[in-house]
Amino acid sequence: MATGTNHAMKFVNATVRRFSPAPRPAPAFTFIEIMVSVGVLALLIALLIPSLSQAREAARRTVCANRLRQWGMACQFYRDDHDDFLPTEGFLGPSGLNRPGTWYNELPLYLDAPAYKDIEGAGLNIADIPELNAWICPSKNRTRLYQSRSGKNQYHYGMNQVLDGLGDPPDGSKDAPGFFDIKVSIRATRFAHKPNTVFMFDILPNSPAGTPRDVATMYQRSYNGLPLPSIHGDYANIVFLDGHVGHVQTNDLVTDRDFREGDIVWRHPRLYWGYLPPIRR
Repeated sequence: MATGTNHAMKFVNATVRRFSPAPRPAPAFTFIEIMVSVGVLALLIALLIPSLSQAREAARRTVCANRLRQWGMACQFYRDDHDDFLPTEGFLGPSGLNRPGTWYNELPLYLDAPAYKDIEGAGLNIADIPELNAWICPSKNRTRLYQSRSGKNQYHYGMNQVLDGLGDPPDGSKDAPGFFDIKVSIRATRFAHKPNTVFMFDILPNSPAGTPRDVATMYQRSYNGLPLPSIHGDYANIVFLDGHVGHVQTNDLVTDRDFREGDIVWRHPRLYWGYLPPIRR
């Protein structure tokens, strides 16, 4: 009986296999379909990458602005402790490094950071030292401009050099004739009627101080006239003497976007550098 049953089951299974449809092969993509898909993906990536890049740069600009705001707050604290006197801009060189009263040696103490004279031996790339982040523009740090050629002038921000005059007495400078550098600390109260007085800004090249010609935008040029890596594009962060932060474009600073030969825009409605040329009649 069992043998008959087994034969019957084999017959049924064979019949089912005979009349069951053969399995269909998996659908395949044609070469054209693959190329179309790749093209669509490439287009989406091409559209997405600039947006991501712009978003990253916007974030870096915000970080940069916040770091300048820190220096502005430190200046407020310094003024409170020093009868409203401002720190001085200092200068490059061995004697400038240890000079007392300079912003780069006085203000870091209010940010719980070492004075600049105390970090000179810390290494050439200050980006490797996290506690020094207030010195660093995150966009500038992504380029070969993060440090000077010597590796010693590691200033991503600089003080407004115009506040106490430019050039030697009595002539001053080509940009500010008759407005010579008095080379002493001055009180901030002299700028009380000018709330948009510039205190510090993104600077290029790395220097402790500079004029509107030294603000870092994409239109800066090297000494041999070559373009330099863009930092924030046609955009630079500044902090004013009252502590608020803003931004400028090249046309706010010099005429014809020419930092070398263009005229400084001294009478800008939102910027006061400490000097106004006499009005020509």
